Formats: sequence, C-alpha cells, structure tokens
Amino acid sequence: MSKYLGNLEGAFLAHFSRRLSELVIEQGTIIIESHGITTPTTAVSSIYFLMGQYKATVADLAEALEVTHQMATQRVNVLEKLGLVYRKPNPEDKRAKTIHLTELGIEEGKKLRPITEKINIAFEQLNEQIECDLMAKIREAELALIKVSLKQRLKELEK
Repeated sequence: MSKYLGNLEGAFLAHFSRRLSELVIEQGTIIIESHGITTPTTAVSSIYFLMGQYKATVADLAEALEVTHQMATQRVNVLEKLGLVYRKPNPEDKRAKTIHLTELGIEEGKKLRPITEKINIAFEQLNEQIECDLMAKIREAELALIKVSLKQRLKELEK
C-alpha cells in the first residue's frame, strides 16, 4: 500500500471498500474461470437464486439480492448473452417475463457449489487471520448506515 493511502482516514471507507470488492471479484474470477465456468463472479448469487426458483422475475431477483431493478436487469442481460438464462412470457403478468436457467446455467450452478464452499472456508481462515468476521461487520455497518445515514450522523456532530 502506498504511503499516501496509508495516511487516509475513515472518511475514505468507500475507497477501501471498493478496492477490497474489486480484489475479491478479480481473484474470484480467476478461480471460476480456471474451472471453465463462464458465470461472472458478480452474478453467482443470481445463479444460486434462480436455481432455487421455479420461476422468477427481475423484480424477484432484485428483491432477493437487495439490489436495484436496473442492477438485476443488467445481471440477467449478461447471463442471457452467455446462454445461462432465458426469459419467457409470464402467464400471470403480461408485462413481465420470467427468468429461467438454461441447461448450461444449471450445469454451471452445480459446478459452482463446491468452489464457493472452498471459498467460504478460505474466508473463514481470513476472518481468523484478521480476527474479525468480515461479512458480519460489513452487513452490520450497512444496516447501521441504513438506520442512521451519514448525513444524520454529521448533523449529530453539529449539536
């Protein structure tokens, strides 16, 4: 880490969070691609969600993953281009389409399970190394900021 970055304080949390996220995505991509899997690292959770659903809409996916409808649509578009999912008309709502895994999508989902199990173990080891349950702390921080925004926290400082 550069001397400059080492001197940045908490106000730059987003910078370091993004760096960590990009590092995990980059390293995860290398692992996944080494197994001949085309699912993007950032869409594995989408594949897993769809594996557990008979039918799902983009709205269902967005809600399950707690992402915007736009983000879920982008993920589905990428998965569709890769031949991992397909859309078909929703008989219950003519405006919406349901998303389904293709045979390739199901196959990749099954191949991903043992890989993500090993990655989970690697992160457990990382947690022990840094003496922190990183996932739990990230979720805790996210929920705390949802409950009391950064703007609200700054207002409290002015009192």
